[in-house]
Amino acid sequence: MCLRLARDLSLKNFNVFLYCDDLKTLNTIKDKNDEENPNLHIKKWDSALDDYNPSKYVIQAFSCRLCQNAIEKIKKNKVKVINLEYLSAEKWIEDCHKRPSFGDGFTSYFFFPGFTKKTGGIITEEKFIKKLNENKKYNHKNNEIRKVTLFSYENSHIKDILSLLAKSAKKSEITVFEGKALNNLNQQLKINILPGQHFDLNEKISIKAVKMVSQDEYDDYLLSSELNLVRGEDSIVRAMLSGKPFLWQIYVQEDNAHILKLMSFFDRLEEVVKPSETFLTLKDLMLAYNDAHEVPLIDSYDEFEQNINEIFKLWSIHLQNLGSLSDNLCDFLLSLN
Repeated sequence: MCLRLARDLSLKNFNVFLYCDDLKTLNTIKDKNDEENPNLHIKKWDSALDDYNPSKYVIQAFSCRLCQNAIEKIKKNKVKVINLEYLSAEKWIEDCHKRPSFGDGFTSYFFFPGFTKKTGGIITEEKFIKKLNENKKYNHKNNEIRKVTLFSYENSHIKDILSLLAKSAKKSEITVFEGKALNNLNQQLKINILPGQHFDLNEKISIKAVKMVSQDEYDDYLLSSELNLVRGEDSIVRAMLSGKPFLWQIYVQEDNAHILKLMSFFDRLEEVVKPSETFLTLKDLMLAYNDAHEVPLIDSYDEFEQNINEIFKLWSIHLQNLGSLSDNLCDFLLSLN
């Protein structure tokens, strides 16, 4: 998410410096345009940040702790500081959104990505929306083979989804990304496929393992698939925007706090989509995918898929109507001047 936000802000003529402590991973998901972008500067985060010179605006993402050197420079230059928080569908974030926080000797402001008009929304870049509209126009759907993406943490319920797809009248081709998703699939199915290899699980399901791709390439995978199995925050946002059916494996937290967040998502979804038997089955399936419910009985995935398509299309339209997180953030920054 930080890379997407930094990129989008740089395209709005901000000079953006993105500090990261894991450049190896970041270099995997960035693309050539990021490297050639004169307004985007990616720097290594270290404990001291000796060469740090704060800009007019500083964004602390996901509760990161600044070192004392950075704090002193921020105070000296009277910088405007934003605490960019984690994405959440919980209602309480609406009351905290844009609220000031007082600590470390300066004032900062909470900014919450979210799914309602009283939050910051999500990142919806013009480039992605253009791709989305072109995808709708030309509709590359293959009536013979269902394309599926798999990006997950450890998850034993992958097998339940595969069993469900195996009962479909259509064949399914599953693209699984290297790392935790591929390791988990290999473990669950007791196979050993590597990136670049293909494996026929049965007559209905084939698996294609691929290396990690840039964010731009991943967007293309999501838009060209009929089902996206996603995890975490960034991939779920893109899956939601794609308007395609998805299952979200939410990051596990203590005391089942992640399940509360997932339930809150369905509360927000219910504000947009009229509840139905299909809606409730989808909710149960998503909870089951997160080990919080029994797998619901779905006699025909083909019929279920057809019924849930409208739910995800309406949700995508709703998210686009919130305005982009980057635009909403820019408006708020200007209001602080």
